[in-house]
Amino acid sequence: MKRKLKIYEQSMGGGNYTPVPTLLLKCKWLEEVGFKAGEYVEINVENEVITIKKTTPPEVKKKESLEEKVKKLDKKQRDKLASIIDKL
Repeated sequence: MKRKLKIYEQSMGGGNYTPVPTLLLKCKWLEEVGFKAGEYVEINVENEVITIKKTTPPEVKKKESLEEKVKKLDKKQRDKLASIIDKL
């Protein structure tokens, strides 16, 4: 299936008008060919060819706990931290 779409210009936002090329994929045929709202896609650009394919959600990086961060401190850093906490 081929579709011809126009590339528009939109602002990046943030107060300054920085025009960037914008491609808007908003069509019923997306669902007809298997792309549903909420799914994730991967976009590959190579030699002026854009390929869009379904993919899995991005991995969520686990945030390191405070305890894990403290365990990584060397003795001098732990002593300094203990001194700061004692002052609280």
